[in-house]
Amino acid sequence: MRIGITGASGMLGTALVIHLSKSHEIFATSRSKGVEGKNIEWDCFDLTNAALLNKWLNEAKPDMVIHCAAMVSVDLCEDNVKPATKLHVETTKVMVNYLDPNDGKLIYISTDSVFDGKKQGAYSESDLISPLNVYAKTKLMGERPVLSMNNGLVLRVNIIGWTQKGSTSFAEWLIGSLIDSTPLSLFHDVQFSPLHVDDLSLIIERIIKKPIFGLYHCGSNDSISKYNFGKEVAKIFHLSDSTINRVSVDSMEFKADRPKNMALDIQKISSDLRYDFPSVIDAIVSMKKQYDKNNKLIN
Repeated sequence: MRIGITGASGMLGTALVIHLSKSHEIFATSRSKGVEGKNIEWDCFDLTNAALLNKWLNEAKPDMVIHCAAMVSVDLCEDNVKPATKLHVETTKVMVNYLDPNDGKLIYISTDSVFDGKKQGAYSESDLISPLNVYAKTKLMGERPVLSMNNGLVLRVNIIGWTQKGSTSFAEWLIGSLIDSTPLSLFHDVQFSPLHVDDLSLIIERIIKKPIFGLYHCGSNDSISKYNFGKEVAKIFHLSDSTINRVSVDSMEFKADRPKNMALDIQKISSDLRYDFPSVIDAIVSMKKQYDKNNKLIN
């Protein structure tokens, strides 16, 4: 297949380019080039420029686009409503308008943050949405045109992994702080269901072979608090957890409100794909294996 990937130099985009280029033609776009190799063609431009985006689509002629590009800083989105809306909503509409008439497929990477976090237990696809911040609101708005397509798929995710360059992910920041013995304040009252980007890439590979459409939650098969996540990371990486402080998210003065519960119920996707999803611990173990492989940590 000819597969377009936006945000292709980001954490998930990089994993997808590496995995999918083994058996598909990849048309990668981002603000800067990422991993290069066989079956990978790069075109770097401003995705929010509709003319350039249409040009890329018409030249690449993708059978499918995986839309990973996002403004991932929640607080940055709060101050930049128009750019967040352009990236999360307007670019998605352009892709839908190109792909839908051509019987193309679109996988839109959404977020677990579309709920208010007040529910007890994991959120399913049928639960009431109530986004608390601009990031979640604009990502949710981007879901709608995808769900109107014949071949549109929305995956609500929370991912961890290693970034290639530039920004540092939550898990990387956490591991770096533990190595440096930097004091950490982690939330005991925020739950999430993180999935390693390599696992998500394998799941998307499976979806390409066995297509599913509509709305799906896609995370680990369980959930954990940010505080306990930090404790488990320390244990698996053989690091001291003495610098981890247990705090409430209510004690922080964030610009944007955040949900306390982001746990995802993945029964629907697990059943439809006939796939056993990994646990949170599995995701941390994957990070440790990659760390050791790259000689980033000396025990």
